[in-house]
Amino acid sequence: MGGKDAVVVDETADLDAAARGIVVSAFGYQGQKCSAGSRAILVDAVYDTLLEKILAQAREIVVIGDPEKLEHYTGPVVSKNQFCTVTDYIEIGKQEGRLIYGGKVLEREGYFIEPTIFADVAADARIAQEEIFGPVLSIIKAEDWKDAIEIANSTEFGLTGAYYSRDPERLAYAKREFHVGNLYLNRKCTGALVGIHPFGGFNMSGTDSKAGGPDYLLLFTQAKSIGEKLL
Repeated sequence: MGGKDAVVVDETADLDAAARGIVVSAFGYQGQKCSAGSRAILVDAVYDTLLEKILAQAREIVVIGDPEKLEHYTGPVVSKNQFCTVTDYIEIGKQEGRLIYGGKVLEREGYFIEPTIFADVAADARIAQEEIFGPVLSIIKAEDWKDAIEIANSTEFGLTGAYYSRDPERLAYAKREFHVGNLYLNRKCTGALVGIHPFGGFNMSGTDSKAGGPDYLLLFTQAKSIGEKLL
């Protein structure tokens, strides 16, 4: 039922791994996944350093073109309507953040949009709150790691999220307080396999009845409540 999924990174994290996870989460399948990492929430202490690493990763892995060719990491968006939706959000993003990568339409047959990164986005901006379902990443600065988790929780969605940290106590806190149905620690927020990794979210991302889990079988049944007066 949608998502506005966040990758949170604190100052103890492996920043190279975090940068890779952010870019792959954001731009795999052109961001056309409900689990796509469309927000990167970085603590102030590593914000500028990690921003440069994210840009380096984006330049390295994002090759746009015909998805039948394996060298093309990013293909077109699915339809004209989605193309218009994504490009409209990019224009909104230019007013809400600082465009640091991409943002252009490719002049070729098909609906190709460059992977797009906005920095310095406010936590309550439209591009940080509304599901775009395309190759658009919003980068948000947090005061510290707890503030970052609060920002991650500040949308109506609750599908997936990731937290990069080397601090066991912080990871334990995230397990309790990061309010998503699928939480990933020190890895990207996409890639659950049905039948192996149950998948489902909270709030406007669903009821947390997880595809691939035993509770999901109940959705294929019909509950009947019966009352009987004893004679």
